[in-house]
Amino acid sequence: MTKLSRRLALGLLASAAVSPALAQIPRLSNEPEDYLKTPAKPASIKGPFSLVAIGDLLNSRPTADIQDAPFQKALEIVRGGDVAIGNREGVILDLPTFKGQPYGHGQMYGEASLAGDMKAMGVDMVSMANNHSTDWGWEGVIEAGRLLDGVGIVHSGSGLTLAEARKAGILATPKGKIALVSTATTFKDNAGANDAWDEGVPARPGISTLRLRKVKLVTPEQMATVRALATERASPLSPAPKPDARDVSFGGEIYRLAPTSGSGSRIAYEMELHDHAALLKAVREAKDAADLVVFTIHAHESPTGLDDDTPAPPDFLLKLFHQCVDAGADVILGGGPHALRGIEIYKGKPVLYGMGLFMLKAQIKAMQETVLRMWPDLDGHPPKPQEGGSSSGGGTPPRWLEGVIAVVDYDAKGREKQVRLYPIDLTGGGDRALRGLPRIAQGETATRILTDLQRDSAAFGTKIVIQDGQGMIRIR
Repeated sequence: MTKLSRRLALGLLASAAVSPALAQIPRLSNEPEDYLKTPAKPASIKGPFSLVAIGDLLNSRPTADIQDAPFQKALEIVRGGDVAIGNREGVILDLPTFKGQPYGHGQMYGEASLAGDMKAMGVDMVSMANNHSTDWGWEGVIEAGRLLDGVGIVHSGSGLTLAEARKAGILATPKGKIALVSTATTFKDNAGANDAWDEGVPARPGISTLRLRKVKLVTPEQMATVRALATERASPLSPAPKPDARDVSFGGEIYRLAPTSGSGSRIAYEMELHDHAALLKAVREAKDAADLVVFTIHAHESPTGLDDDTPAPPDFLLKLFHQCVDAGADVILGGGPHALRGIEIYKGKPVLYGMGLFMLKAQIKAMQETVLRMWPDLDGHPPKPQEGGSSSGGGTPPRWLEGVIAVVDYDAKGREKQVRLYPIDLTGGGDRALRGLPRIAQGETATRILTDLQRDSAAFGTKIVIQDGQGMIRIR
């Protein structure tokens, strides 16, 4: 450090020490365990009660009135519960009158009328924290919240400040208050909401984010290669690693010597401590304010680095979900990868590691810079999509087109009783107009979906009984 930079650093420290604004900044504990020291109060919902959980809502136009019997049967299940919760992938807005701007490559688009359409489908609460939340900037986040408020859909995971984005959305029902805490680990640059901090620096709207430190796990032979490269290209700013270093930073990546015995994971994730602790704090505060707490996360991360085709969840989700239950969450809903993952019953609480899709009828718009980059030889005009495929040349992965509606039932005393699983098929049965709509799966399709989920859930010690095209998990 030069004398000038040292003087500047000391000056900043001195100003921070005396700044009234900085002195008033509330300091959170960065120790997640601080929010787990005392047991959370038990659920106090009045039973019998049913909570319906659905996956990602990726649709751009209204669908509730489509007259297709298997689709309407799915909606009957959604409407049949006391509360239904899903993830609103991307925001909703009236594009012709919208005053904001698009950001990033590809903007998930949803018409403003989708707020009322979701309400008509029976959706009561939604998460707004995902990797498409800020496709239309902070103005889109605010507009979507306004539209949802207008129809009475409770939402969480976004807000004008970080405190607001982290805070639970609470729905009052005749049987008790339901709280929803939502966050995302997969998000666009600058998506995270911020509170007002230093003097004169305002808050920023956005979403609740849980930042991760990604670590690539390598063999001893691979680590030797990484150490050699890092040593060869060392500089005063990037010193050479020690000969026995187990963690090496090189080329913007972090490499770690993998344990000799493990699950075969190629990637580990470490949660940013302040975000991690703040989420557990939000769950505990939600439990203090409500009778039942649901925690949702949008996380595309996987143990292999491959998205959307990894039934096993990444390591950090196992830890986080268990801690959220210990902090007071009664139901955990994982999302992000558009495919199902297994189900665990942890301390009597349902933990659904991956809900998959509920609907896939989305339109993604793009800015000039995106389409010119993707199709330079066509002057930015995408080719016409092929039958059953997409304009980008790929197709929809088969696992995206199957999912479940999960219904968590509580008995007359408000205790978790069972989880009912209704398989859904999004293929449309050969009808392109119906492709992407959730229709109750039948026959071999229903059996395959439930059998796969049964296999993936067995890894958590969960037993799913399949009968008459439905799955059942008995809790008590």
